[in-house]
Amino acid sequence: MDVNGAIKPNLSSYLSHQIQILIREKDLKPGDRLPSAKSLADQFSVATPTIREALRRLQATGMIDIKHGSGIYVRRQSDRLMLSNPGYGALEHKTILQVLDARMLIEPHLAGLTARKASEIDIDALKDLVARADGALETADDTYIRINFDFHAAIARMSGNLVLTHVVESLLEMYSTELHLTDPGSGFAVTRERDHHHHHQIIEAIAVRDEAAASAAMGEHIQVARSTVVAQVS
Repeated sequence: MDVNGAIKPNLSSYLSHQIQILIREKDLKPGDRLPSAKSLADQFSVATPTIREALRRLQATGMIDIKHGSGIYVRRQSDRLMLSNPGYGALEHKTILQVLDARMLIEPHLAGLTARKASEIDIDALKDLVARADGALETADDTYIRINFDFHAAIARMSGNLVLTHVVESLLEMYSTELHLTDPGSGFAVTRERDHHHHHQIIEAIAVRDEAAASAAMGEHIQVARSTVVAQVS
């Protein structure tokens, strides 16, 4: 710790990496439970608050879920590329805009590829996600946000480009905390219906194998999201 009692980032990062290794070596799958924070602290010979800091870092990247009163669970496996978010808490608006700019460069291209390559089973899976989102628009929990993540991640995966899929998932996870904090009270919440309309447009274009339309619809969707963030700080 430093003189102010804050945990040094290098130690926290090291422990986060060690926990990732633990997940990989034990071949833990999504939904599997990790040892308790105290057990992990004992294993790595550190204080419990120190290991909790490392766990919060992993939670912010979407690798684990910390369910109070229940335990620590693997959300996804660690064997994929991951962009680090050293702030892992609230990102500045300028950083969110940069994330959206990066997504604008990647996701329209992937949507076009998916329109070309997706199987009928893939398309049915996307339609199912959109249908689930229909019923989650008015919910006060994070159901819609999670479906939104799954929708974008699924389109990326169906494109067949594994590397860009990993990048997209990491970009989505980088500001997932901000989405949870701002939705459903303000900001992103008021755009849910509009964003969902864009999701319908994207899947309709993919379903008819229209690569240009799918790419354009995804591009418009992300650009509108960017405009929303700009409006929040103007």
